[in-house]
Amino acid sequence: MPEKQIVLEWTASLLGLVYLFLIAKKNKWAWFFGGISSFIYVFVFFKSNLQAQVLLSIAYVFMSVFAFWSWNREGEIKLITWRRGQHLLAAQFILLIGGIVIWMKQSDFSTFHEKETFVLDLFIALFSVFATTLGILKEKSNWIYWIFINLACVILYLNANLYATSVLYAGYFILGIYGLREWNKKTTAI
Repeated sequence: MPEKQIVLEWTASLLGLVYLFLIAKKNKWAWFFGGISSFIYVFVFFKSNLQAQVLLSIAYVFMSVFAFWSWNREGEIKLITWRRGQHLLAAQFILLIGGIVIWMKQSDFSTFHEKETFVLDLFIALFSVFATTLGILKEKSNWIYWIFINLACVILYLNANLYATSVLYAGYFILGIYGLREWNKKTTAI
């Protein structure tokens, strides 16, 4: 991997850690750092041929702008909780969309490894958009999704030789547990 890409990856990773620490503290500035990190990751993932992660990072940039604006409109951050049925319906929808995309792309792969990487990349991206949306809505269980997503990301990024990003997502996993604990202190059901 070229030195420039390694520097970009480490910069994005460090900004990502700042994002996660601030979001666990319910600080709106998290979205600023997350947006910058995601912007840098567009280039890192493009060079690593992780197409769904490129698209996801672009979506994160726009979601970060919206989230910063949304969180800036409120004084105190008020958390909500979705009912189990809402989560199950969303998960079924994500699995359906993923299944359709995989079915449409199944002839594009020459090896099992390519297909395996694509499937992992795709479902990480789909569930990440969902978990980010829950985070923007201030839904406390978004952290549970992130804990599992981050573990899957460690595997994906290790396979892509993105070692700094793998370390970042291992840190995200640990900080995800911290965020879940922090956000569970206050809850309002909808």
